[in-house]
Amino acid sequence: MTSPDFNATVAAPRPSLTSPAVPGAPLQVASWPTEKALFVLVLLVSLGLWALLAISILGLAYVALIGLFLFFVHLGFVTHLRGSAVRLGPAQFPELYARVQELARTAGLGTEPEAYLLESGGSLNALATKFFRGRMIVLFSDLLDACGDDLVARDMVIGHEIGHLKAGHLDHVLLTGPGRLMPFLGAAYARACERTCDRWGAALCGDPAGAVRGLAILAAGGTHAKRMNLQAYVAQRRDLDTGWMTLGSWLSAYPPLSERVELLAPALASGLPVNARGPQRAAGILAVLIVVPTLAFAAAGAIWVMAVAKFAGVSDLARRESSLSPAATPLVTDPAAVNAARLQVAADLEAIAAVLREHHAATGKLPEYESEIGTLWARYRGDLAFPTDPFSGGTYNWVLTDGPSGLIYSAGPDGETATGDDIDYELALGAAAES
Repeated sequence: MTSPDFNATVAAPRPSLTSPAVPGAPLQVASWPTEKALFVLVLLVSLGLWALLAISILGLAYVALIGLFLFFVHLGFVTHLRGSAVRLGPAQFPELYARVQELARTAGLGTEPEAYLLESGGSLNALATKFFRGRMIVLFSDLLDACGDDLVARDMVIGHEIGHLKAGHLDHVLLTGPGRLMPFLGAAYARACERTCDRWGAALCGDPAGAVRGLAILAAGGTHAKRMNLQAYVAQRRDLDTGWMTLGSWLSAYPPLSERVELLAPALASGLPVNARGPQRAAGILAVLIVVPTLAFAAAGAIWVMAVAKFAGVSDLARRESSLSPAATPLVTDPAAVNAARLQVAADLEAIAAVLREHHAATGKLPEYESEIGTLWARYRGDLAFPTDPFSGGTYNWVLTDGPSGLIYSAGPDGETATGDDIDYELALGAAAES
């Protein structure tokens, strides 16, 4: 049962929420304090996501298809609305039509919105929408029936939807769409918009108690709202002061109705404890659900990267060792012949390096495998025979290292690779150094 001093306990809107009344001037209502800041965050996140999608043509194609699908869904709804709902006008529910237009003018809407009455199968709701430049308000017939003769409660509902149009909540939806869909952020912005529109509804209906009655009807319906104990209803909000319930409210695009009643009538919450445990516990749950798995994935990724790097190092060593000839016998042993062979090796390595530089200049790449050296030599020096290592009697060896660099080397006087007398030629970024 409603408390006997209900009208006394419903406080008038704070003076800072609306500007002083000026005859003929549109009503001014302050937005919810966090709405503009959250909109900026939503916009920045959306621009960042759009930029990432722009990098991928496939990503943009998916976005275009989703956007086209949503457009046609909205087109179908507006078509149903204009063809099946009842459009208010001078000849169709003229009193309700006149009130919608009067409230729209009071709010300062430059263009009066289309207004529709729609049967909704028992749903107590109303909505505002747009189609290109057309702005529309839809009043569900069951909600108007629930308001009955309580015209102030009805005006609260109408004023709330006008608030969405006046505050521009339906503008730039495509641009800010990605941010609006972000968990937590998009929901926080939507809740701020709803609180702003409750302020508009309360200001336009002109009666704080009537505005609260409008919210009570949304909660309990027309018949039961008259017998609601609003103080107990506001106290019920404390049931949400747990970690999981707070987390659920952060994910919701609508504030709890009990909270909305409390915001319009703070006196109803007099003596009730302030919610404090819920946000702290919800933050702890998020830390467990997000931070811990993120750290675990990061650790697993680091281990994987180190394993890949180790495997790559072993592969390079194995490729180099695979060229060893265990039974190799030095082909050159005479000191004079060894010196002559060294001069030949230096000339051969320089010639091979020149081919690799030429190939890198043309393609920006160096060969990955040793077997490709002969192919490149045939391409760039087809008129000359591929050099042979005078110490081993085989081909020269090649190992690709980090960056555009590699190592060309001879087996050296002992005829075996990977020993201390190998003759190396380091090819790095087009500059060569012989050792």
